[in-house]
Amino acid sequence: MAHILAWALATELAGLAILPPLRAFFGNRRDAALLSRPIGLAAVAYLAWLLSLATSFGFQRATLLLALAAIGAASLLLRRRAPEGAVARAEWWGDEEKLAAILFWGASGIFLLIRAFGPAILGAEKFMDLAFLNSLARYPGMPPADPWMSGKTINYYYWGYLLAAAQAKLSGVPPMTAFNLAIATFAGSSFVAAACLGLRLSGGRLGVGLGSGFGAVFAGNLAGALDAWSAPFAADFDYWHASRVIGPENFKTINEFPFFTFFHADLHPHLLAFPYFIAAFAVTQRWIERGRESGWRRELPVMILVALVAGTARAANFWNLPALAILLIVGGAFRATRGARLPSLSLSGAIGGALEGAGVFVAALVLFLPYTLSFQLEQRGLGAATMFSGVLEFLGVWGLIFLVLLLGLWPRGVEDSENARRPRELGLAVAAGVSVLAALLSARPAMALVLFLAFLAARAAWRALRGEADDPNGVFAAFVVLLGLGMVGGCEFIYFKDTYGQDLQRMNTIFKFYHQAWPLLAIGGAVFAGRALDAARRGRWLRAALAAAVLLAGLWPINAAVSRFRQKDGPLSLDAHGPLVRRNKGDAAAIDWLLKNAPVKSVVLEASGDPYSEFARISSHTGIPTVMGWANHEGLWRSGSAEVEERKASVKLFYTTPNPGVAAEVLRRYGVTFVVVGDMERRTYGTNPAIAGFSFLYPVFISEGTAVYAVARPK
Repeated sequence: MAHILAWALATELAGLAILPPLRAFFGNRRDAALLSRPIGLAAVAYLAWLLSLATSFGFQRATLLLALAAIGAASLLLRRRAPEGAVARAEWWGDEEKLAAILFWGASGIFLLIRAFGPAILGAEKFMDLAFLNSLARYPGMPPADPWMSGKTINYYYWGYLLAAAQAKLSGVPPMTAFNLAIATFAGSSFVAAACLGLRLSGGRLGVGLGSGFGAVFAGNLAGALDAWSAPFAADFDYWHASRVIGPENFKTINEFPFFTFFHADLHPHLLAFPYFIAAFAVTQRWIERGRESGWRRELPVMILVALVAGTARAANFWNLPALAILLIVGGAFRATRGARLPSLSLSGAIGGALEGAGVFVAALVLFLPYTLSFQLEQRGLGAATMFSGVLEFLGVWGLIFLVLLLGLWPRGVEDSENARRPRELGLAVAAGVSVLAALLSARPAMALVLFLAFLAARAAWRALRGEADDPNGVFAAFVVLLGLGMVGGCEFIYFKDTYGQDLQRMNTIFKFYHQAWPLLAIGGAVFAGRALDAARRGRWLRAALAAAVLLAGLWPINAAVSRFRQKDGPLSLDAHGPLVRRNKGDAAAIDWLLKNAPVKSVVLEASGDPYSEFARISSHTGIPTVMGWANHEGLWRSGSAEVEERKASVKLFYTTPNPGVAAEVLRRYGVTFVVVGDMERRTYGTNPAIAGFSFLYPVFISEGTAVYAVARPK
């Protein structure tokens, strides 16, 4: 409980520190309160990171506290200088702040409960995530040390892990607990970011805000609903299947949706970037609404804020870059009319605005340039997709969200005359026919659904732009839907090349872009559904259809959660140390000993092997670099570097050679200070009695079959 309270205190302090500037930016307390926690964490972590680069402070707790104090002091100064009656000077705690706290901690609390029933950090890529989190939490240096390749720095986008580590350091919570707390609070941040955007686009309707948060974070897909219906509340419920729907059968893609992401609980970049990706849309929508302000002193702070939020989303997950670039450039273009009308094609209109948006996007990249330059990932370009989605499997992923979009976007006229209905019905029939024809001609059947919904969204945007009354919220909501549909449809035509080969060509592309499209389509669907309910004079059938969609969307999450509750092993806890002890007491004891006694520049030697397993368990749980962790992943990050296999072979050589000279050379080459011999090493390499007799090794810890040897350095 102490760790939860410390984490909550750090979360609230970061949120309070940024509250006055956010109030000044949004012009209200509600939106500032909703986004204060995630943006506060982003601002504190960013400033502390800058200080660690510019000074000798290092990225540590004292630096983070200094950054928190600096932001808080600047906010207090802004609050004091704000004129009387300005929203920035409003009371600290009121109804808006209470609502934000209820939504944030309510959503976080659900995932805290789920993680408490299953706090183990085991399976899929959790060891990788824990290793990065531990490295960033343990060491103050930047760029951070690679825990799976000693002597190297992390060659992967690690900003999301830096955010989680920043909160762990601020709160003083150890990584084994911080991992689970971060899962929950990043889910809470995602919920309030989606609710904020939904509230903004609906004119403050709480139901739409809650619907946006539900759709973006808690909704399941249709395939999952069918799975849940066939195995209600089963203890062995196959929650995995709903995330592997798009085929072909032998080469499944990854179609995670947000609840699956937070439930599955890999603390991975797509999870860590998720709240900031949504927040970037809320902040940009407000940037458009503010219009062009006179004077750089008013414009510059606003642009920096937009760039910081968008830059955080991109830094945490590079796959967000295309959508964020489109968002900022289009957003900039519409600032001249505050998003209400089509701007003129001039420097004072769309062209100049688009250039401003591009400038903010460049600023978002420049803000994080030292981080981006600290690693180098191979870019292989784009390829033309040769695999396409079938209609049924496509509906298995998108059916429920598409239903809500269809209900919300379906044209409704106030006129009941035959002359008014016929042109509208003819237009819909033509659009449907063209969509089907285009899908057939391109041999991409799922595109019929995407194109027809895109037609409806474009129609809604046009009507909002051309209507008698200004409707900037309708314009932006339609833009959000069109962008989401564009990402989904784009996966039918192109893919980003990677190392997984032709058979898995779309696996990562669908994974990353579906995950971004989900909240956009869910929030857009909630907004237009709310509008449809307002416009419907006889709305019973509409309410019933929407209720059915919500019910079906809730089946998989409820079933998965109940299944997790029934699988409970051990007491309720957010500390993953207990499950570690139950798996292997000797390893757990050795990890504890190393955490307490290993010097800062230690290097550990342990078994290296296949990914998605317990190989590299010592480095993952301590952050102490090992010679080679998951070679598969290091090979991907380092473009198949020959050194990866050389290190893996060296680890095997040490554990199998009876020759002390050969073994000593391996340890010298990689600067090893501790050698671990446990069940994993014996299963992987067999028993080598010679190790215990090496004169340069001496045992410093032995428990339950796991031994830690210190390496004696020659005098």
